[in-house]
Amino acid sequence: MKINFNQPIKNIQGEEIKDLTLKTVSVEALLATFSDEQSLSGEEKAKRYVLATRIYANPEELDLTVEEMAKIKQLIGKGYGPLIVGQAWEILEGK
Repeated sequence: MKINFNQPIKNIQGEEIKDLTLKTVSVEALLATFSDEQSLSGEEKAKRYVLATRIYANPEELDLTVEEMAKIKQLIGKGYGPLIVGQAWEILEGK
C-alpha cells in the first residue's frame, strides 16, 4: 500500500501541530526502544532502522508491505497517546 508520510498530525481542534507529520511519528516510533523490548534482537533493530531511513528519505509516497504497516502501527501505538495514534492509524489505513 502506498502511504504519503508527509501528512500532518493535527490537534483536537483540527489545526496542524507544527513540524509533526506521519513521517516524524513513524520514524521516532521505529527508532525508539520500549521498556518491554529489552531483549530485542539486533536483527529486529536493524530492520526497524532500515524502514525508518526509507520513510525519512522518501519525499513522496512510499509503498509498504502489510508487515511493515503492521509494525509501524504497533510501534506508534506503543509510543504515543490516543490523539496521535488515532490519526496515524487512520492515515495508514487509508481513511
